[in-house]
Amino acid sequence: MRVAAAAAAGALLALAGVAEAAWYRAETDRFVVYGEGREAQVRDYAVKLTVFDRVLRQLNPVAADRPAGAKVEVYLVRGVGQMRRVRPGIDQSIAGFYSGNNEAMFAVADLDRRDVEAQQVLFHEYAHHFMLANFPAAYPAWFVEGWAEYYQTVEITPEQIKVGDYSENRVEWLWLGRWLPLDELLTKRVSDLRDDGQAAFYAQAWLLMHYMRSDAERADQLNAAMLAISRGQDPLTAFKAATGAEPSQIDKRLQRYRKLPVLLMKNTEPPPEVKVTQLPASADDLLLENLRLMSSPLEPPDTRFLEQVRAKAARYPGDRLAEMTLARAEFTYGDLDKAQAILDARIAADPTDEDALVLAGVGQYVAGLRQPDRAAERFRAARQYFGKAHALDSNDFRTLYHYARSRQLEANYPTENDVAALLQARALAPSVMEISMHAGAALMHRGRKEEAALVLSPVLNSPHGGESAAVAKAILEGRSVEEAQTGAQPAAAPAPDPVTPEKTANGG
Repeated sequence: MRVAAAAAAGALLALAGVAEAAWYRAETDRFVVYGEGREAQVRDYAVKLTVFDRVLRQLNPVAADRPAGAKVEVYLVRGVGQMRRVRPGIDQSIAGFYSGNNEAMFAVADLDRRDVEAQQVLFHEYAHHFMLANFPAAYPAWFVEGWAEYYQTVEITPEQIKVGDYSENRVEWLWLGRWLPLDELLTKRVSDLRDDGQAAFYAQAWLLMHYMRSDAERADQLNAAMLAISRGQDPLTAFKAATGAEPSQIDKRLQRYRKLPVLLMKNTEPPPEVKVTQLPASADDLLLENLRLMSSPLEPPDTRFLEQVRAKAARYPGDRLAEMTLARAEFTYGDLDKAQAILDARIAADPTDEDALVLAGVGQYVAGLRQPDRAAERFRAARQYFGKAHALDSNDFRTLYHYARSRQLEANYPTENDVAALLQARALAPSVMEISMHAGAALMHRGRKEEAALVLSPVLNSPHGGESAAVAKAILEGRSVEEAQTGAQPAAAPAPDPVTPEKTANGG
């Protein structure tokens, strides 16, 4: 009897293990959260993120009534192994990251870290997304990072919300790390500094933001400085003029700033509605691989990864996630005809499957990049799918952006309609730098230089600098995105076409 009982217990534990490995999807009006194991935890993160969005809107009234753009997707994973299924080679010290690409805006957080650390990663990255969505401008790097650091520590309970608390990690750096002079903090980017300087940058950016926001007079000074900077004034000059103090004086005040006032708000609004569904078994094998493929570069081809996806997809014949992931992998690295056949069958079975239509269009676009001699043909084929997807949802940034980009080989590109499609896509997905770059380049081509500068300013002033900022600068000098990325000199621009702009991105 003891043996039988042990066997039965083992069987129950095995079944419990299968249940715990299930993936859940929790959706609110602002977020879609995916997580493995515990349904309640996935639901809780969806609720907290949605309440966090409410807090940001309440404390930043300019965003209070703005319509929501595309929903942000959040993936709760466990350990660096799962993180690397999305982004191979990611450093094991990274607790999470955010990515805005032309198919999705998503964040990944490692739940093997402390709960507070995982939550702060998500709040920090969403704060960046929120800023870009609601008040993009040419802010200095310290302000962008300090703003996100300030809000990442928001604490949410069923009864109250606390704003303005501190992060233990940042405070530790203030006590033990080296101190950056304020003139460096105000004028440099994160990428300009070494590792220890970067840690100091984040800590002091948070401290300066907290100091300036904790007092009404200082908050007004901060607003005045940011307004002057957004109009082109040098950050150091603007800050000195707004505060009436030298950097060395403010440095001393910051080093004495110890009592941190916090804002307590009653959590009186009803909790958001959450729809939770359990994903099919294929999610365990392919959900994170699909996410990786959404932002996978064309070169170098990863044949080993392709074979892994093929083997995993073969375990789930007829499964939608398996077939969509396999089609994406084939388009990116493998057999283009096989990928197209998979999607043709899915679209024939359900012509209203918008995601399948978008993927078929993206696949044809990718095929055009892989086969330059057939690019024009492939791009035209892509437009047919994007047009059908657009008819199903006219506010899907993916179809608007890819439709415009699939016209890049046409003699009259970019028309005013192409520009309108790119700008609408950017409004729906403002954190996707790629869209901003192409929208800015199209505006430059049409002679709308001031608008291009506004569109490109968040990219140009990215706190981390890097290639995107360099490309944005080159675009404003007259290069196309492709010329900017390769370092080529600008080609002579054709005269703007006199064609009457179309009314939607669905034609032409």
